[in-house]
Amino acid sequence: MAKRTVVEYVDDLDGKPVHIDQLHTIEWSWLGVDYVIDTSATNLEKIETGRVPVSTLLSKSARVGGRRRSTAPKHHTTGREGPAVGADERTSIRQWAREQGYDIGDRGRISQQIITAYREQSDGR
Repeated sequence: MAKRTVVEYVDDLDGKPVHIDQLHTIEWSWLGVDYVIDTSATNLEKIETGRVPVSTLLSKSARVGGRRRSTAPKHHTTGREGPAVGADERTSIRQWAREQGYDIGDRGRISQQIITAYREQSDGR
């Protein structure tokens, strides 16, 4: 018994069979991600003239490389503006802040504004 394998090329955009002479493989990139799509000459012309939405191209193409990049803005945390505050210094800062009229609690975070003001006056002594 003989076995016969038939290869059929299909347009990735519309799913229709394409003769190998009319098949176009397009490699393209969007936001740092590489894609590939196989399409007919007719659909290639539509792609080149902008009549195929990018969303359609993205959904019909195969991702082949690159990295994904978020379109959301990057969230960068800000580091401390000065060295860490130790327990002894926190006590001194709170005492000084009360003497200067700052509203500061017995516990919790000390604002960077108060820490900076304390350190500036301490350096001036």
